[in-house]
Order: sequence, then C-alpha cells, then structure tokens
Amino acid sequence: MGKLYGKRVVMTASPTDDPASAERRIQELTKELSQARSELAEGREQQAATAGILAALSSSLADLRRVCAEIAANAARLCDAHDAAIFQVEGDLLRLVAHHGPISTPSTLALTREVSVGRAILDRRAIHVADLQAETDEYPEGSERARRDGVRTVLNVPLIPAGKTIGAILIRRTEARLFSDKQIALLQTFANQAVIAIENTRLFEAEQASKRELQESLEYQTAMSEVLGVISRSTFELQPVLEAVVESATRLCGAKRGHIFRFDGEYLRFAAAYGAWPGFTEYLKIHPSRPGRGGASERVALEGRTVHIADVLLDSEYERVDLFSEQGYRTVLAVPMLREGTLLGVIAILKTHVEPFTEKQIALVETFADQAVIAIENTRLFEAEQASKRELQESLQYQTATGEVLSVISRSKFELQPVLDTLVQSAVRLCQADRGFIWRLRGNVFQFAAGNKMAPEVANFALEHPPALDRSTAAGRSVLERRTIHIPDLREDPEYSWHGGQGERLGQYRTVLGVPLLRDGKPFGAFALLRGAPKPFSDKQIELVTTFADQAAIAIENTRLFEAEQASKLELQEALDYQTATSEVLNVISRSKFDLQPVLDSIAQTASGLCELADTAIMLREGNQLRTAAHYGSISTGGPWRRPSLWAE
Repeated sequence: MGKLYGKRVVMTASPTDDPASAERRIQELTKELSQARSELAEGREQQAATAGILAALSSSLADLRRVCAEIAANAARLCDAHDAAIFQVEGDLLRLVAHHGPISTPSTLALTREVSVGRAILDRRAIHVADLQAETDEYPEGSERARRDGVRTVLNVPLIPAGKTIGAILIRRTEARLFSDKQIALLQTFANQAVIAIENTRLFEAEQASKRELQESLEYQTAMSEVLGVISRSTFELQPVLEAVVESATRLCGAKRGHIFRFDGEYLRFAAAYGAWPGFTEYLKIHPSRPGRGGASERVALEGRTVHIADVLLDSEYERVDLFSEQGYRTVLAVPMLREGTLLGVIAILKTHVEPFTEKQIALVETFADQAVIAIENTRLFEAEQASKRELQESLQYQTATGEVLSVISRSKFELQPVLDTLVQSAVRLCQADRGFIWRLRGNVFQFAAGNKMAPEVANFALEHPPALDRSTAAGRSVLERRTIHIPDLREDPEYSWHGGQGERLGQYRTVLGVPLLRDGKPFGAFALLRGAPKPFSDKQIELVTTFADQAAIAIENTRLFEAEQASKLELQEALDYQTATSEVLNVISRSKFDLQPVLDSIAQTASGLCELADTAIMLREGNQLRTAAHYGSISTGGPWRRPSLWAE
C-alpha cells in the first residue's frame, strides 16, 4: 500500500494484496503522483506569478499600469481565460487600467448595473455569469456587448480596500464554461494584488503630491519672500518691484510670458514684462488699451475681476487672436490689482499652449497682485509725502522770494529799477526758466525794462528790436487779451513769429510764458519767461509769475504816483514862490510911492531868483540910448547902451 505525504509517495506492502490488486493500487498512486506534480507545478507557477507581481510592485511603485498589466496577464493565463481586464472607478465611469488578451475592451464603461462588472462593483461581490450572451434581461448592455465581442463566460471580482470599492478585475472566456472554485479563489488573490498595486500607487502619488505641494508652497513662499525683499530694498522705487512680481508670477505658474499694466482711469498702460517678445513689448508701450471685452486685461479693467481664458482661439469676443496666435499665446490669465475697490492695474500671464491655470496658480497670481498693490501704494504715499515736502519747500521759496521783492520795494521806495531787476531774477530762478524779460508798453511798442540771464548781445538786441504790440509774441498776446499766455512749444504755434534772432543771436527757446502788467484792468507792460526746451511751466509757477507781475505793477504804479506827487509839490512850490515874489514887489511899490529905483531893484532881484538867472538888468530908453536903470548880479552892464539898429525907426 502506498500513502501520499506532502510531496512524497511512500509505498507499503500488505500480505493480503494480490498481484492484480497491487497493480491497481500502483496505477492509483501513479495518478495521484501525477496530479500532485501538476498541482505542484501549478503552485510553483502561481508563486512565480506572485513573485513577478511583487517584483513589479517593488520596482514600479508609481507605474500602476505596468503592475496591473502583469496581474492581468497572469490572471488570464493561470485562470485559463481568453482575456483579463482591470477597471478603476472614476466618478460615474470605469476607466480601463490594464488588459491582456485578444477580446476587444473599451477604455471606459459606464458604472451601471446593466453590465456585469458594474454590478460587481455596485453590489460589492463577485459576479460569475455562465453565458453572458443569454442574459439579455439581467445584463442588457453587457449581453449585447458580449454577442458583439464573442464573449460567453465572465467572472468579475470587485477591488475593495478598507471597505471602499475602487474597481474590479474580470476574466472572460469565449466558450460557455464556468470557472472553477480554485480559479475563482485565484482571481480573488489577483484582485487583492491589484488592490495592493492601486493603493500603493495611490499612497505613492499622494506622497509625491504632498511633496510637490510642499515644494510648490516652498517655491511660492520663497518667491513671495523675494518680492517682499525687493519691496523692502527698493523702498519707494516701484519698477524693480513690478519686474520681480511679473517674473515670479509667470515662472511659478509655468507660463511663458507675463505683463503688468497700470490703469490711469482711462487707459491700461504697459508697466513691466517678463519673457516678452521685444517687438510685442514695444507694441504695448505705444498702444495703450481701454477697458473692453476684446482682451483679458481689458475685461479685467471693465469688470474688476479675474479673467481666465482657457483658449483665446475659442473665445468669440477676443480681438487679438491674430496677434496672439502669431506669438503662440493660447491660455491667458489676467488678475486685477485693486486698492479698496479701485483698479490700479492688471497682471496678465500667458501660456503658449492650451493649459488652463489651476485654482492654486490663480490664487498665487492674486497674491502677487496684492503685493504689487502694496508696492504701488507705498510708492504713492512716498511720492505724495515727497510732493508735499517739495510743495512746502517751493511755497517757502516763493514766500521768501516775495518777501525779498517786498523788501526791495520798501528799501528802494521810489526807485523802480532795483525792484524790476529783483522780480525778473526771482521769477527766472524759481520757475527754472532760461531767461526772463519785463517790458514797458509805450504806445504800440514794448520797451525793454529789465532782464535776467542775458548775454550782452541779447540785451542789446532787446533794446534795439523791441517787439510790437501784436500776436507775434506771448507778451503781445497777453496784453491784447489781458490774460496769461502760455505757449508750451513755439514750433506748434503758427501765430508766433517774433523770434528775436532766435538761434544766431538770442539762442534757441521753445516754451514761452507771457503775463500782462495791469493797472485798473488797463495793460501797461508784460512779464515774459522763456525755456530752451519744450517744457511747460506748472500751474504753480504760472501763479507765481502772475504774483510777480502784480508786484511789478504795484512798484511801477507807486513810482508813478510818487513822481506825480513830487511834480505836484514842485508846481505848488513854484506857484507859491511866484505869488510871494509878486507880493514882495507890490509891497515895495506901495512903500516907494514916488521913488522908482527901489521898485526896479526889487523887480530885478525877484526875477533873478524866480527864474534862476545869473544876472538881471532893467534898461530904460533915453533918446537914442538905453540906460541901465536897475541891475542884479555880477555881470557888468558896461555903461549906457545905444539903441540897437534893430530898434531904428
């Protein structure tokens, strides 16, 4: 008798066995041995398959398709199936992960009970169908597909890790032949291996995603720190900050190019760029855009919100399709830079291929936009503070200059020239002019009164060639119109024709300011400032020159009044002197009733004094001669004078 122990056959003999019985027993034992060897080979094959799968798992943690392909191939071969497939659940779909065999298999299936693999997943149990083609009522969709593909017997085993179904493995035969219990158990083993592969891949991908997320977060934080570092280093210099922002936003979002535009309330104007084509940058600089729907940045300016265009070629409103397609731009993200709801600008980043930005990338660019707003606001506050300081300094300078002029007026009292010289000198200095004039109006011609920063030939030309009272000069127009005339660029003013030897004698000048000198609304002169470059005067500078013009008018009027008062006093004094002298002569006459000589002497003396004469004589005619009757002065009369022949009768 023989017994089978594990993998060994032990033969024992019995004294009662006859030869025939012994032969039968040997045949049985031989059959059992053959079966044992077959099972051993099958076990070794399964172990080899498992080892191969484990090797694939260990060497290809992130390569799910390779591992599942190994599992499917072994499942089909060891379970004596025509093919094997592994599906993974993705929402309401089943996506094919691996397939081995000649039977056609779709890449996706609907997760429904009308197909056997779907029911296995939904019911969370193995589904074994002897002839799927015949199951038209139970599996209408699966039965139809089975008839089309020639499938008969199907075994589906769900993949269930930790109580959650994530997919299924199935094997199929083209003949109606059920799988054995051993094959069912083996497929369950392969299902467990597929679960391990999928879970390992999921965990590996989750770990990698976590690492990528951490790395991405680190990159984001590093970039933000760099931008903040630029902000802190640049303090109040905006351009380096904008360039750092657009570079970081573009680079971290995997984009090709980026731009920043500043919004001035009407136009989006180019401010900074990264990776931009130079020709396109120049185009943006000279072609500012208005809010609208023709571009991503324009829509941001119109709507005040983030605009994300996945493909500009598919956007019917996009007006720059030709331009962008030439540059290869397809996906665009534009984010507003807002301060308390007010649009300051837009960050726009572009990809050369169709690849929508992720929510995290959009949030990142919005963060960069906030940083740009901080930089712009810091710069604005700094510039406002500096402007305030400059304004205060300017006001102080203006007040000081006005005080100096008033001081000169008070010191000079009724001497006009020092006042005019001080006024034109202060105006030229404070208004950053190249030269200045004060003109006095004499009829229809201006007369040079004062000037500053003029070469001798310039002053001589101004004296010899005074401008006429017409529209050919800013001074003339200011007097004719009785208002300030500001010409930013003479080359753009067709009426200006008095260039006063501009170029060869007076030197080039392009910007002119003319302010009239008015007294009771009547002009009597003009203030003129000139700049060599086309650089308009500011409103504050114009206001200052107007003040100086008023002071010049006051000084001229004060001098005129003083001179008129002095003339009036001289006239009154002269009249008084005349009256006094007349009274004195009449008094002498009254005292010397019949004595002529005292009267004549008094008249001669009085005439000399009033008329400021060196000598006075009164001559009386005596016959044909003139005799000196009275004399006052040191000049000798030379005795009696004969009557001149002029008097001959």
